[in-house]
Amino acid sequence: MSQRRLSPQKIQEIRDLAAQWGKIVARRAFGEAGPGTQVDFRTLEQVAAAAAAGLTEGTLATLLEQQAQALGTEAPCPDCGRPCLLDYEDRPLAVQGGHLTLHEPVCHCPDCRRDFFPPAGRAAPGQPRLQPDPLTEDH
Repeated sequence: MSQRRLSPQKIQEIRDLAAQWGKIVARRAFGEAGPGTQVDFRTLEQVAAAAAAGLTEGTLATLLEQQAQALGTEAPCPDCGRPCLLDYEDRPLAVQGGHLTLHEPVCHCPDCRRDFFPPAGRAAPGQPRLQPDPLTEDH
């Protein structure tokens, strides 16, 4: 079963885990003794920002790669339905807290002579959906 959102408790667990990684980053940046009194707050903030950006980039790159792997090797053309081989193109993305290169899944239908992205709404049989269903209006 797909999960639309993480619970607040799960989000807090992830934040706590990242805080623990912050301790490791601090030791790597300044050693066991810490930064000393000669290092200003701006430098400390630069270290924290670099760590946060790296954590953001690494997490998103891993999650996006896992989603792309769930697509399989082909997707049906939205016009004619022909199974088309999945290929990948790199696309730079600016994300909250950093930048990363998305290894984006793309398809080309030789019959229709069109490019398309694999549809999120129709995963291959036995494959998980990458995006949740659109929210329906309450009546």
